[in-house]
Amino acid sequence: MNAAAGRFVARVVARQILVGLAAFIAIALLAPTLLRLDAGVMPGALAVDAALGAIGLAVAATSTWLHLRRHRFTLRALALGSGAIEADDLAALSRLPGALTLQFFLVTAAAAALVNLPGVRPEGLDVGRTASLSILAITILGASAIPHYVVARSATSRLLELAPADRLGALLDLDDVRGAPRQRVARKLLLAVSLPVALVGIGAVLVVHAHLRTLVEETRADTAIAVARAALEPTPGALSGAGRADALRALSDLGFVARLDRGPATSAPAFLRESDGQIAVTAGLEDGQAVVRFAPDLDPAVLAEGAAIAITAVLLALGAGRFLGTILSDDLYHATRRVRLLGTESVLRGETEIAHRARFGVVADLARAIEVLTTRFRVFAAAQERAIEAREAALRARGLLFASVSHDLKSPLNAVLGFTEILFAEPLTPAQHESLTLIATRGRELLALIETILDAARLEAGQLTLLERDTTPEELCAEAAAKARELATDARVRLEVEIDPRAPSIPIDLPYASRAIGVILAHALRATAATPTGAGRAVRLCARAAPNGLELDVEYPSDATSRADLDALFARRIATRARGLTLGLTLARSVIELHGGAVEAATTATGAPVARCRFPLDVPDYRPRLTSITTLG
Repeated sequence: MNAAAGRFVARVVARQILVGLAAFIAIALLAPTLLRLDAGVMPGALAVDAALGAIGLAVAATSTWLHLRRHRFTLRALALGSGAIEADDLAALSRLPGALTLQFFLVTAAAAALVNLPGVRPEGLDVGRTASLSILAITILGASAIPHYVVARSATSRLLELAPADRLGALLDLDDVRGAPRQRVARKLLLAVSLPVALVGIGAVLVVHAHLRTLVEETRADTAIAVARAALEPTPGALSGAGRADALRALSDLGFVARLDRGPATSAPAFLRESDGQIAVTAGLEDGQAVVRFAPDLDPAVLAEGAAIAITAVLLALGAGRFLGTILSDDLYHATRRVRLLGTESVLRGETEIAHRARFGVVADLARAIEVLTTRFRVFAAAQERAIEAREAALRARGLLFASVSHDLKSPLNAVLGFTEILFAEPLTPAQHESLTLIATRGRELLALIETILDAARLEAGQLTLLERDTTPEELCAEAAAKARELATDARVRLEVEIDPRAPSIPIDLPYASRAIGVILAHALRATAATPTGAGRAVRLCARAAPNGLELDVEYPSDATSRADLDALFARRIATRARGLTLGLTLARSVIELHGGAVEAATTATGAPVARCRFPLDVPDYRPRLTSITTLG
């Protein structure tokens, strides 16, 4: 199981919590300075920020876990290294970073907006400043969405690297057909340019608004104290309170609501911020105190001007981002399209230059790297073509050599074998009979080897022609057994043939097919005879019906060979226990494959190795181009 895929969910959730925690800490540290919050409301504001942050992160982590749970089967398949993954599953995984980032922002922004509720708003914080605090929090959370997307994309990219290459290729081809890469590049560059400008613009408007509001509050508070003492202070004489009513009306016209309280005067002015945002200033008079209330609202024209500047900057950033995104996606499209069109022939002709001139330096660097790479590939491709031509020439020369030498060897060898048959008709002593038997046996082995070489040469030249006719399993097994006895003359090993009555007749070239099965049987007989307990043991040939064909099993004794050795032999790799039949075994596999069949190594229920040969009921329309060349394993 792959550990990276197994820890994917935990890694994404943990990094999301860290990013969210950093965002809420930034809110707590920056809000007092940027928004000019009073020191008296800070403890309550920090407590609310901590509570809302914990709630937002908990909900975001839970929703992320539930979202990733929908992909649990794909994640499990990647963890196990399974190939049962579709391109659509990988496409859904590739969309995870954007979906998780948007979900994170919406959940945490909703949590930050809860501060505006009456029961949640910190004590002493008016509605206006609470709204500013909420907007600042949402702005900082929007900025934190950028690193959140980066870490989510990094984890998802490492996860996609575990997918099978063919599935990733299918996903890329599907995206290319839909034009997704161009749209994705343009959209991401648009966000990369416009989002920071929008966040800076909103933050600047908030900061300017907070500082102007504070300045207005301080200025109007000083004005309220000065006016209260100048207009409401009693004058000496009999009519000490004369003109106060007119002064109160004049203050009301200026936006100050004042009242006189009889009682002991305060020694210093007092300020009180009320829940509706009004500020009450208390100033001491000789005969009491004056309480002046006013609203520190800014001129809407000032706010509109700042908002207009921010909106204009965002619109300009959107236009620039769209323009740059279009240019970059166009450059990348032409670069990748040119690379896709490059093939071996075009590279060898020198067609490596990208026709579209890149306007981005990074794409221009990519184009130059492609040209360097294709130059090196051109050298490699030319060398490979020369190697292929040399190999084909060597194969043709080898085929001609084998054909000429084999025919020259076959004629005198046939004479030798014919002469031994004539001598067998004469009276012979036991020693003479034994010598002639050895000559005849080795001669037949050499003749079989020459025939194998001839067939291999024909196979290499693509001139091995099969003449199929319907053949019963009994005919095939009898011919194969006779051929095996010619190649393996040790009579101490028995050959048992078992034919299922339901086994069908098949269209085969009997001489070639029987020789192929006979070579495999001969190898089994020789391998069994070479074991210490080979005498009296048996090699079994079982023929039975298979789906759409005939199946023949050559069963070896368990200590005669191993399944790994059989795999090596039939995979055309040189093995140490071929018993002199390496070329014959590889040719046997090629002949069976020319019939449309197959050879594979298997084991029985008792663990004995089996060479399983399959022949189809129908003659294949296509003959594969095969080789009998053995390679080093």
